[in-house]
Amino acid sequence: MTRSGRLQRRLEILDGLNGPNARVYDSAVSALRHLAEEGRGVDLVKVRAPFVRGPGGGVVPPLAALVNSRGHALQTALVALFVAQNKVGSAPHVLDLPLTAASSRQVAWSDLVVLPEEEGSGSASRTLKQRKAVAARSALRRLTRADVSLVELPGRGSRKGGYDSVRLLEDVGPRPVGLPVPYKVPVAGDDQISIPAAFFLNGWVFTLADSEIVTYLMYRMLCRGGRGARISAAEREDFFGVKTSAWEQYWLLEACGLVQVEPGEGRRSDGTFVGQARGAEPTNHVFRMRDETLNDGALTKVWGVVDARVDRKKA
Repeated sequence: MTRSGRLQRRLEILDGLNGPNARVYDSAVSALRHLAEEGRGVDLVKVRAPFVRGPGGGVVPPLAALVNSRGHALQTALVALFVAQNKVGSAPHVLDLPLTAASSRQVAWSDLVVLPEEEGSGSASRTLKQRKAVAARSALRRLTRADVSLVELPGRGSRKGGYDSVRLLEDVGPRPVGLPVPYKVPVAGDDQISIPAAFFLNGWVFTLADSEIVTYLMYRMLCRGGRGARISAAEREDFFGVKTSAWEQYWLLEACGLVQVEPGEGRRSDGTFVGQARGAEPTNHVFRMRDETLNDGALTKVWGVVDARVDRKKA
């Protein structure tokens, strides 16, 4: 699919979530808000740095490893950390959400998945509830794989498959030796980044694409302490696993107001730069976070930006 075709498809999905499929999106956001209200109501969700930034040398960090996954694994990984840090009790690694809800007051994993549409290939014989359960199950299973190692399913041999007793592991990726370590909330002194709760509570986690999320969290890490930051293409790919095709989606982050971008000196709007023909090295853009935008509703903001972009391309 061409870039313009992907953008048009994105708009169609957003149109659906704004219209006939609004309940799918609204219920997921409401579920997160319920968990926060009934739980600790944390202001910041903390993510250990190795989940976002790898050691280099071609080792892809867990977050970037999920970008190419089909389905909802990347969003589910971040949602799992949100759930753990809002949970009341002494065992944040035990995520006892059911796969599907048994009552109206219960939040389930399937409630925390936003499907792009209620109708689709192979869905005629399945209800929306069944399709959401399948999507949630697939996402959790992806998080058990060795390259991510974020989730353990102790009861995989049981009738329910262990999805009602998910165990969260430390968010550092695969351990080189020994058994997995149960998850604990990061504390002062741990190398970590903080994501404002509004990223979850206002739907950004469900509305941004995988490539946009991984690029956004890369810059959140680089901009810790409120500073602006730049990174070369080589460092971006080597340490964060963010390929150029994913990084180029920063245009949407900028257009939504999530980041402020200062173009590198000599950079042109078409991506070329002064001195390129002579073999000069480009000056990288400087990025800064704009956290106040997270307080806006994500769906309305992203839909407006994508709609305007499609209209400009048609003009």
